[in-house]
Order: sequence, then C-alpha cells, then structure tokens
Amino acid sequence: MRLILRIALLSVFTVAALSAHAQLEKLFAPYDCRVHSELTIDEPITDTLSIVSTQALAIEEPELTIVMDTVNAWQNWRTIKNYTFGKDRGDMPMIVELDALHPYFRDKITQLIKTCKGQGIELAVVESYRTHAKQHEYKSMGSKYTRSGAGKSKHQYGLAVDLVPIVDSVAVWDNIALWKKIGVTGEKLGLRWGGRWKKPYDPGHFEWTGGVTTAQLSKGLQPNISKDLYPCMEEDLRILQRYWKEWELSQSSFARK
Repeated sequence: MRLILRIALLSVFTVAALSAHAQLEKLFAPYDCRVHSELTIDEPITDTLSIVSTQALAIEEPELTIVMDTVNAWQNWRTIKNYTFGKDRGDMPMIVELDALHPYFRDKITQLIKTCKGQGIELAVVESYRTHAKQHEYKSMGSKYTRSGAGKSKHQYGLAVDLVPIVDSVAVWDNIALWKKIGVTGEKLGLRWGGRWKKPYDPGHFEWTGGVTTAQLSKGLQPNISKDLYPCMEEDLRILQRYWKEWELSQSSFARK
C-alpha cells in the first residue's frame, strides 16, 4: 500500500516537473519577430489625408510671370527737390532711389537703415546715385559742398549715399551724438563714414569701394564681389550703367536750360 502511494506521488511530481519545464522552455524560447509582423490585410488601408495631399500637389497652379523692365525703369527712380530736407542742394533734383546704387552697397545701406530703425533712429535718403552734371553743380557751389569734380565722387559709381536722421518729421543735421550712433553702426557694416573727415565734415555720407580707388572706378574697374553671393552682378551692373547714362543725358539737358 505504501509502495503504491509512493509510486502515485512520484508520478504526480514527474508530471508537474515536466509541465514546469515546458513552461520555462516556452518562456525563454527565442523571440521570432516575423510571427508578430506578418499581418494579413484583406482590404487596402485608405489614407484620406495622403490622398488629399497628393491631389493638392497635383493641382496645376497658374504660372506666375514676373516682367522686369530693363529699359525704362530708370524713369521711375524716386527724386527729391532742393530744400526737401532743409538745406540748399542745388537746382537739379537729387536721386534718392536705393536701386540706383551698386547692388552690394545697396544691400549694406538697406541694412544700415534697418538696423538704425531697430535702434529707434529713422533715416531718410538725401541722395544715392549722382550724375556728373549734379556733381559739377555742387563743385560750382563751393568747397563747403564738395572738392571733387565730375567723375571723381563715389556717388558717380553708385558707391556712396547721403542720409539724414528724421526726428518728429524734421531732418536733424546738427546732433553730433546722434550722428555718432549712426556712423558707428555704418562702420560696423564695413562702410566708410564721412563723419570721420575734417574737411569737409560730412556725417551724412557713407561709401564703400572694396579697396578700389576713384581713379580705378573711372577706368571701369569694379570691386571684387563673390559670385556665390551675387551671381548676377555683371548683368545687374550692365543694366545699372545703362540707367546711369540715361540719367546723365537727362540732367545734362536740365543743366543747359
């Protein structure tokens, strides 16, 4: 009887041990990711958002054509008359169009105006490009205006500009502290500031030539600008020079009247 009981208990323990071993084997069996990734899809899943996006991309937009006037745009350059900013600047109108400047220098002046505006200083353009005829007019008005004759100013090459701060809608020419803030801001942009000059002291004047002298400019040499930054520089300058010639003709005839 005891022998039979022992055999029965041994059988029970054996079955339990085998069951536990099987569970352990199943628990630590290697994980097969394929079993969990093989999903059967009877019908395709429709992504409505993707369809809408694809349809939106497939819509043909009307082609936008930008027409640039490379012949007569100079006629739309902004000008101002004498005494606009409270000073005698001669009888011929002054060109105040920033697009009349050398592209690299134009961008520097645009940045100067923007930076000063961020400092609470409003700047107005008094004169950008200047014709030979206008330069000659200044020279005839005396040394307090200029000592440079026609063709000898950076203005004739689109590489100089005259500015003035505006306070309460009035041009302020004599605030030395204000001029210094403007001048230092311009110098930080790599510009040459006329406020450092003694004769004549010209705080509203900013220029840049990239190391090219006025004599070299007069012979057609241009500052070296990276084509990576300005890939169309040569074409832009050809168009500008054509515009400048038109203005030369226009103001030369004005001077003869």
